[in-house]
Amino acid sequence: MYVCCGLTNHLELARRPDLYGSPVVVGHPGGRGESPINKFEYVIAASEEALQFGVAPGMALRQAEHLCPQATFLPPDPDSAAHLRELISSALYDLAPTVEVRVEGFAWLDVSGVVSAGESIREARRRLRAATGREPRLGLAPGPFSARLAAVRARPGRLVQVDRARTFLAPLSSHELPLDAEQLERLDLLGLRTLGAVAAIGPRELESQLGRAGRHAVLLARGLEPDQLTPWRPPLFTSAHRQFEEPVEDREALLFVSRALCGDLAEELGLRGAGAKHVRVRLMFESAGRAQGALPSAAEQRETIVRHPLSSAAELFGLIGSWVKEWQPRAPITELWIELPVLEGAGRRQLRLWAGGDGNSEEVTAALERLQERWGDHVVHKPRPALLSSPLPAQRFASSLSPSGKGSG
Repeated sequence: MYVCCGLTNHLELARRPDLYGSPVVVGHPGGRGESPINKFEYVIAASEEALQFGVAPGMALRQAEHLCPQATFLPPDPDSAAHLRELISSALYDLAPTVEVRVEGFAWLDVSGVVSAGESIREARRRLRAATGREPRLGLAPGPFSARLAAVRARPGRLVQVDRARTFLAPLSSHELPLDAEQLERLDLLGLRTLGAVAAIGPRELESQLGRAGRHAVLLARGLEPDQLTPWRPPLFTSAHRQFEEPVEDREALLFVSRALCGDLAEELGLRGAGAKHVRVRLMFESAGRAQGALPSAAEQRETIVRHPLSSAAELFGLIGSWVKEWQPRAPITELWIELPVLEGAGRRQLRLWAGGDGNSEEVTAALERLQERWGDHVVHKPRPALLSSPLPAQRFASSLSPSGKGSG
């Protein structure tokens, strides 16, 4: 079974939670006198409040301004939307074996085989509410296509469950199919106005009218779900940097900025459930002849591979701060980079090391040493296996008490 969560009409809209409840259109209005050829002159996304005025994605922005002049028009920021997609993917990653999040405002979880699917769904709802600032719409169905259509029809914070996909899909409009405007118009001319009507026609017959997309449309309408999710995987690299308007010579200022960057990286690592195994710091500065244009900017760097993954701001700054304190740069600093080239599971997913076959003895030993170094020898106890086959770490082991009456570490 697949769970689809409707987050918003587009992740571009989730960038501004302060505008929830008001008409919002994402695109580039384009002032008078600008070239009529502008790739952002159409509507990329519109809030539900703007849709009520007839605004729709793909519409010319001038038409959208005419239909809903009171709307807030935002320029697109694909980098911010993609970053939000990564953060949401990271937040859902440990709830199901396969997770996919799209910038169009939908997230899927494949809960097939999950020991407690209801627990995963409830936790997904909570995390999505925290990430986007609003209640998601939830759909549970046999495949991604039917799960998405179920989520669209759910009320915020509620779940629509579909047991028989073909029965659920039959009365819905054929315009729900992922076809272009010309293909949808062809369906109307053929009298195929519902998914039930499309399902009743032969795949080869519709393929002769629409090409390969026709066969695909029939399979979707029949609830056969030919499409598979594209699993999200945690990135193996991340970085943070600060470029100074005026070159920095004060070491305290450099330490202050380093601490802030470590905090940003730790927050991102926490969302991803990852830790840094490789740390690199680069200082960019201008050489002595730069003012006369004789020499290009130069850089110095330090890097190391750590035995235990660093995931907290204190751990990162403990290492990086010590470097900065002893560094003797040859000139004022113009840019500071902190790079984490190698990431691996840590934090909330560290329990995976205890499941049979998940980690080798070296990883287990490193995990034990890290816990004991930080909290003392008494915090490490042997857990009692429960459901080792569960993809949820919390369900793999039963909680137990140590002889002293304290919980296991």
